[in-house]
Amino acid sequence: MKQGADLQSLVGYRVQRANLLMETDARAALADHDLSPAKMTALILIRDNPGCDQTALGRALSINRSSAMKLVNILADKGLVERRPGRDLRTNALMLLPEGARQLDAMLAAVRQSDARMTQRLGAEELKTLLALLARLGLSPTLEDDED
Repeated sequence: MKQGADLQSLVGYRVQRANLLMETDARAALADHDLSPAKMTALILIRDNPGCDQTALGRALSINRSSAMKLVNILADKGLVERRPGRDLRTNALMLLPEGARQLDAMLAAVRQSDARMTQRLGAEELKTLLALLARLGLSPTLEDDED
């Protein structure tokens, strides 16, 4: 389908198209692991923030509490994470299990190959510039930012 000058001039549209292409390739790279890029991202966040709760994880992923609970249920059912008692009776502390760490290493390797494949037309300096420009557009909040 033709994409005229109006669409091509919209940064948000171009970023979204690039994201769709990158995510499609990343999903294919993760097919053997039966997890989506979003679930892999959740594993990374849990690994990097041991003991975080589902609410903070949901905020970091920009999903609601119910979706975060479903996501954690899937990861727990696969034996990748576990819930431990949290800082109060209403929260659970999320921890990456050894199997989760093992699978995460393999998933990261697959997604890094996907990233390399998808950015192979960029030189090293162009890739560095792209990453810097994306950072200037706005970074995702960290889990620490959410714990006020």
